[in-house]
Amino acid sequence: MKLILIDGGPASGKNTLGTLLVEKLKKLENNVILMDLDTFVEQINPSWIWKSKLLEETDQSKARKNFANTINRYLLEDYTIIVIGERFLTKDDISFFMSRLNINCPVQLYHLCVPFALRRKRLHERGPHSHIDLEKDQKERDMVLSWPGYVYDNINTPEVDTDRLATLIQDSKGTIDIVLPEK
Repeated sequence: MKLILIDGGPASGKNTLGTLLVEKLKKLENNVILMDLDTFVEQINPSWIWKSKLLEETDQSKARKNFANTINRYLLEDYTIIVIGERFLTKDDISFFMSRLNINCPVQLYHLCVPFALRRKRLHERGPHSHIDLEKDQKERDMVLSWPGYVYDNINTPEVDTDRLATLIQDSKGTIDIVLPEK
């Protein structure tokens, strides 16, 4: 069992690569699953529109708790889990995520680096997304000076990028050490 964390802003290819990686890794390992935080938020609020900031924070917290509980169940069943939807910009982000898990296991982190113009094009092709602020996300990413894990330029076809990421995963590139406080 291990966790493969994939970070990237909106329209960076997380879902596409995550789905293709599951298919590819299932040929090498039996138990592989893609877990997306967004699906847990959508179970609570499919519209992604909240009446108040407090309600949004409450729903997001519930979704993260359900997300972590589900990941814990799959880890107990010896799954390799590809995790998307969380932000893993800093070691603090990773530590916060990992502190919600009951199992300590190997962790690999891959940041999908995509030129802003390509992200804008991909998002436009998907159709309207009023809740996504690409400019804000890009500014936050540009402020990160040192990325934990492996930074991957996701600019090729999905098939080529899947093959390259699968090789990096098999070679344990992107492995990170996270020291968590005792529970």
